[in-house]
Amino acid sequence: MKKLNINLFYKLTIVALLLLCLSLFFSKCNNDRRNSAAISALQSQNTTYKLKNGQLVTSQKVAILTQSELKEQLKKNKTGLELAKKFVQIKTFTKYLTNTKIDSIKIVYKDSIPCNFERIGEVFTDEYNLQYKSTQKGISITEMAIPDSVLIATGYKRNWLFGKKTLTMDITHRNKFVMSEQVQHFEVKEKKKFWQTDVFKIGIGLAGGFLLK
Repeated sequence: MKKLNINLFYKLTIVALLLLCLSLFFSKCNNDRRNSAAISALQSQNTTYKLKNGQLVTSQKVAILTQSELKEQLKKNKTGLELAKKFVQIKTFTKYLTNTKIDSIKIVYKDSIPCNFERIGEVFTDEYNLQYKSTQKGISITEMAIPDSVLIATGYKRNWLFGKKTLTMDITHRNKFVMSEQVQHFEVKEKKKFWQTDVFKIGIGLAGGFLLK
């Protein structure tokens, strides 16, 4: 009986080692695929398509990174790095650029100014760029552009060191004249597979302990 238990122990040890080797092999393969996909996503270009109502949609591949890899990426952006430090754990981080353009804005005076004049000029700042023409009849603004850089971070925050973690989203705009309002973010909760549940893990542990007896 003792010899049988020893042989069973050896067999279980060999099986465990084989499973460990297979796990390491598949883990390396998955990491290699993930790294390749992340590089491809970071180097990919935006694509666009339209909805049925004509609304334009911008589509971009998502790069899946580890926490350390994300921090390396954020080192290139001081604002992003500062934003990330507000979180205990970052889940997603998004950066995108916008440039609002308006072809022309005309403001016509109800009563013309009693003199003829014309002024043409342009204004270039970090927040907006525009060209204008002013006459006794009104003002015309042409080629107006409002650039902006937006950073969005989602992750877990704590009110204090041992406080409860709360899933939060932070948004910041580089353009001081732009502000986010009425933000809603939905996170889809994935249902655990039966082998990921605590009951299954406990059952495997009890079964393994019984076989080793």
